[in-house]
Amino acid sequence: MSKTKVFLLGGQSNMVGSGEIKDLTSPYSDPLPAIRIWNMEKGWIALAPGHDGRDEFGPDIAFGHELAKLLPDDDVRFIKYGAGGTALYDDWSPELKGPQYTEFMATAKAAIAELRSSNTDFEIVAMLWFQGESDASEGQAEHYETNLTKFIAHMREQFDLPEMPFVIARVLSFYGGETGQAKIVRDAQVKIAEADPHAAWFDTDPSPVICPETNQGHYNAEGNLLNGQGFAEACKRFLV
Repeated sequence: MSKTKVFLLGGQSNMVGSGEIKDLTSPYSDPLPAIRIWNMEKGWIALAPGHDGRDEFGPDIAFGHELAKLLPDDDVRFIKYGAGGTALYDDWSPELKGPQYTEFMATAKAAIAELRSSNTDFEIVAMLWFQGESDASEGQAEHYETNLTKFIAHMREQFDLPEMPFVIARVLSFYGGETGQAKIVRDAQVKIAEADPHAAWFDTDPSPVICPETNQGHYNAEGNLLNGQGFAEACKRFLV
């Protein structure tokens, strides 16, 4: 029997997701028992729109459906934690023990502890990362390459996986775009992924946003589905 495959998902609002559940149709509107996601109150539950109690969904929905097709015989689990408006240089900083870093690690450790207590033989397959907009909008882009490089190294150390795949969704150019900060973050994401044999990135620019006039920084339902599919496509070479 193959090991349970665990995926870590972290980031800010676009990892949390802003697609409206009412815009989904089957199969994405249906629960997906083949994929389970960690809930701090309920434990492992079937992946489904609204699994986090919201009427919006994120890229994990389509990502789960793609993995169910790619890994039809495997037990697949997601550990996801995201928070809107949070930056890598402070909120997610391991060095500063930022609040989002702390919450992410607490969530991951609780889920992993449950797997171990139930004698589940598991492996962490990859970490998915959708973040960077706040570093651009808060004028911290020049430090993003260094901070993300350190963050990836720290995650690999924490989970004792020196070659843990790290998959990056390249953020949109909206936040910090007028000041050039967005380009710095976007370029750093690509540079890091392409220099690391155990990393990958994909472009979210083709994914539709909620409104080109009033909300250019967050994706609509179609955009969230495309982002989930993008994560799955980028992960394919790590699924061995």
